Amino acid sequence: MRTPLIVLNVGMFALLVGASCLVDDRASAFECSQDSDCTGFDEPRSCDLAIGYCVKQECPSECNGGCDTVAKTCTVNCPGSQCNGGVDCPTGYACTITCNNGGACSSIDCSQASSCKITCGANNACGNITCGTGDTTCNVTCSGTNACDDVRCAGGACSVSCTGTNACGAVNCANSCSCMATCANGSCGTVSCPTGCTSGTGCTTAGVCTTCT
Repeated sequence: MRTPLIVLNVGMFALLVGASCLVDDRASAFECSQDSDCTGFDEPRSCDLAIGYCVKQECPSECNGGCDTVAKTCTVNCPGSQCNGGVDCPTGYACTITCNNGGACSSIDCSQASSCKITCGANNACGNITCGTGDTTCNVTCSGTNACDDVRCAGGACSVSCTGTNACGAVNCANSCSCMATCANGSCGTVSCPTGCTSGTGCTTAGVCTTCT
């Protein structure tokens, strides 16, 4: 009379062992020691060295258009969430920031970014724009009437293109290691270039005007 019970218990044990192995196999697929171990998943993942597993990437809140936390890239589309109080590119990220409506970006701060590509493509689209120092590079396009307020580039390389009536306010890149500022007639306020690098109504990067390392 005990034989069926023994068979049943053996079957349940085998089932539990099989399920345990399946869990172990699935868990081992997430083990990692570096970010390159975390490819091939349905969603982007990076290696959390503290626990040794591939975890889903958590984008900084500013990156409403998506991000890659390994490559440190960030997309910001305005208008949209995280735009109303101004846009701050997360520290160390390369940001692509698009502001294509009037009032879309009240200000843009790339002072701690690795790079920023900024497009202000409508009348009154952007407020003041601040680019960073050191290795930070900024590419700024302002197209439209009063598309941008002042554009300030510190020590990093900077490219500023202003097209439209009063497209840009003041453009200050006097301390940049390289500054290409293109201002059509009537499209810029005061333009401050690195010493000896004024060209027409803008700035040039030719010759000694590029000192970035």
